[in-house]
Amino acid sequence: MKKASKMLVVLLALVMALTICGCGGSDNSKELVGTWSLDYDMADLLAGEMGDEYADFNAPLVISICFQFNEDKTFSMFGEAESFNANFNTWVDEFVKFSTEMLYTQFQDQQGLGKEDADAVFEESYGSDIETFMRSQIEESVDANALLSEMTTNGKYDTSGNKLYMAADGEEIDKNAYDLFTVSGDSLKLELPSGADQEEILPGLAYPLTLKKTK
Repeated sequence: MKKASKMLVVLLALVMALTICGCGGSDNSKELVGTWSLDYDMADLLAGEMGDEYADFNAPLVISICFQFNEDKTFSMFGEAESFNANFNTWVDEFVKFSTEMLYTQFQDQQGLGKEDADAVFEESYGSDIETFMRSQIEESVDANALLSEMTTNGKYDTSGNKLYMAADGEEIDKNAYDLFTVSGDSLKLELPSGADQEEILPGLAYPLTLKKTK
């Protein structure tokens, strides 16, 4: 459980790099004013970090990463709480179900015990059946609201032509580091300058990034 918790925190810390890795100016910053979001499925990241025994576990865990650009050229980045909490609860249900079945299989293979007998053995040792124990462990280890708090960051931005410069609070804008942005209706596209490293930011998340305006 601690590995899952750790990786979720690492993910959110890495996602914060979106606000720093490239992202003053001119009046075209008005095009950016508003809240934009993109959905990221964390399943690929978690799949690579949860051990071989979870190789067949592929439940989605989608987070909507939001960027709010303000008229005063400050910004906030945050995870949309309502949808993430719902998605997280569904993911926990699937994780608990998978983990419980995995332990049942281990009891059957190693001790020849069926599910009821396995639960009885587990209850004697841990005070609850396998499913209840697994759920309590992950709920104690991972707090969805705390994870959202970890990823929230604020800063300032500027633009020049189609260049977007961003810096987190306490840092100065570096005009040698920027993203290229294009606003088309309710879509915001972020691209890296020519010659920049085009590797994935996270598994399944790479430039160009397309965000949708939510308000």
